[in-house]
Amino acid sequence: MINVLLADDDILTLNRLMGLTDWNAHGYEIIGQAHGGNECLKLLLEYQPEILILDIDMPDKNGVEITREIYEKQFSVKIVILSNYDTFDFVRDAMRYGAYDYLLKHQLTEAVLLAKLQELSEIIEKEGIRNLHLSFFTTVAKRRYLKGLIQSGITNSEEHAHMLTQKDFACGSYCISLMQITNFILITHFSPDKNRKKLIDSIITLGDNIFSSMDNGLITYMEFGQFVILFHYDNQISSQKIMDQTLKAMNLFAANVNKLFELTCMYQISDIFTEIERLPIIYQKTKQLLEQKPFPLKKEAKETNECLNLEEERNLMDALAAFNVSETEKILEGIFQNHSSNFSQRVVDQLLQIGIRFQQNHKVELSEDGIKEIQKGNMARMKTQDIYQFLMDYFKKIIECVPEYKASQYSLHIRKAVNYIRENYSQDLSLSLMAEYLHISPTHLSRLFRKETGFSFIDYLVNYRIECARQLIINTDLDLKTIAEQVGFHGYNYFLRTYKEKTGHTPSCEKKQ
Repeated sequence: MINVLLADDDILTLNRLMGLTDWNAHGYEIIGQAHGGNECLKLLLEYQPEILILDIDMPDKNGVEITREIYEKQFSVKIVILSNYDTFDFVRDAMRYGAYDYLLKHQLTEAVLLAKLQELSEIIEKEGIRNLHLSFFTTVAKRRYLKGLIQSGITNSEEHAHMLTQKDFACGSYCISLMQITNFILITHFSPDKNRKKLIDSIITLGDNIFSSMDNGLITYMEFGQFVILFHYDNQISSQKIMDQTLKAMNLFAANVNKLFELTCMYQISDIFTEIERLPIIYQKTKQLLEQKPFPLKKEAKETNECLNLEEERNLMDALAAFNVSETEKILEGIFQNHSSNFSQRVVDQLLQIGIRFQQNHKVELSEDGIKEIQKGNMARMKTQDIYQFLMDYFKKIIECVPEYKASQYSLHIRKAVNYIRENYSQDLSLSLMAEYLHISPTHLSRLFRKETGFSFIDYLVNYRIECARQLIINTDLDLKTIAEQVGFHGYNYFLRTYKEKTGHTPSCEKKQ
């Protein structure tokens, strides 16, 4: 319903307007009737209607005076003037102050009234959308500015001066809260339904809704699942009340994050400060306090680096490159000991990035079953020791999935056969040719191959060719016939049938995904 206020000192005119149409049936509601100018201004302030139908000629304040006062006070209302006089000069001044149009009382019919109301309704709707967009872009700009201020301080004095006119940055008292999503990196890396960017946007939207309802709190995202919320208070509010209100807001926010996204989080509230320019210092101090909370192993924590050093990264990558499971576990154990008192999201991210690069270099993909095999319990609630064991299992799993590692477990003949397949899979290969290459009988090779790999020679060769084809489909723009030929399939239809048989879907479906 669009709210409408009627203002006319003539009771007969008001009664006629009320009965001219079925207001509610057309989406309008008469929220009040003013019998004079002063009463009109009072009801405007009290009810804040979207439309005002205003008589131009009233004894205490006429329509021109009322429209001027509405203009000066910036009331958001659309005004239609009612006049007994068929001359534009009389209502020109009122329209100069923002009245939308005027109607002559003696020509007023239901059709004329509804047509004008419809025009105003469309304008109100468009302006509402525009204001919503402006509000959104203003919030985005403030959010971006808050992050920049935290990271770099004041870099543009004009922009800073403009932001000081905004409520969130205006003079007063401030405090910030840093909120960390527990195990954010692990969750978003290993849970397909937790897309990182979508999750961040959803949490920010949730924060916007909660903090706007409280009329306090500007949220921005930093990194590694960490959010910053800036709270602004009047100087008259006591420090205790500031902390109580901030704590209440953060408890509500954290509870809703847990309820809606099934994520746990921890937060740290800063000291109260009155100079927004001190925000970078306040942030760093609060961040240090927050980073003592995630993944605590010991209370008597020693001061450590919050990220891997170059030697740790290099040693881990060397152990992975050698497919050495025991050495990889030994290096990870050392990393966890060195960072146990400050095992941050950054360390987890660095370790995962090393694992991801290894997977990409060796074309290793963990299936959902493979992830479930190493994933124990709720990742969002993992403690330090749980994360330690998870990453141990993860690195062991990706090493064991590399064909070269598997080949190292085979006998000399099968190891040579597997390596030969990997290097010559696009050529014409057969069991007899391979047996001749290895200087053993085809029957002996067939028996050994199945015993050690679990596949027949032909099945192993075809599976490897299909996996190579799959990588080319995903990572190149080659057409399917070219791909089939490059991986050793000389019959295109045979390639299509075999691909579907081995993967459960056609090569075309793979390309669309």
